[in-house]
Amino acid sequence: MKRSLSIKILVLTLTLLVGSLAVAATERPFSANGRGVAAFVTDGAGNVIGADVTGSGTGTHLGAFTNTGRIFFAPDPNNPARLLVTGAATFTAADGDKLHIVVEDGEQDVATFIGRGKFRFTGGTGRFANATGLISYVVEQNLVTGGYEITTVGSIDF
Repeated sequence: MKRSLSIKILVLTLTLLVGSLAVAATERPFSANGRGVAAFVTDGAGNVIGADVTGSGTGTHLGAFTNTGRIFFAPDPNNPARLLVTGAATFTAADGDKLHIVVEDGEQDVATFIGRGKFRFTGGTGRFANATGLISYVVEQNLVTGGYEITTVGSIDF
């Protein structure tokens, strides 16, 4: 009887250990390409202060995705030819899982309207519930149409 109880405890312990290994986050490469449209947001004086963005593309671990978000522009006090960019967005994967990001170190060149920066993963839903990681992005914005193209590369833990 005592031996049977010991074996049951051992089996339970091994099951819990193996189960926790499968759930542990793993750093993986991440890349995505997409395009979309930015609907510019203006202040009372007509100055562009941000944009509501929607788009779609294809990404590692996402498959075909859609995205929505809001970004904000602020003048760079140290460089009048550059805007500082902040904001947040959500990628929705092909299976419906959501992946949340925030913009870090974002900047936009006012002459070329090419932007660069980083997206930090801040969790999500489904398999991305505890996602972390950092990816770099380059975005090319068309000021006339609001259209944009974006490329990202980096790593994700989930």
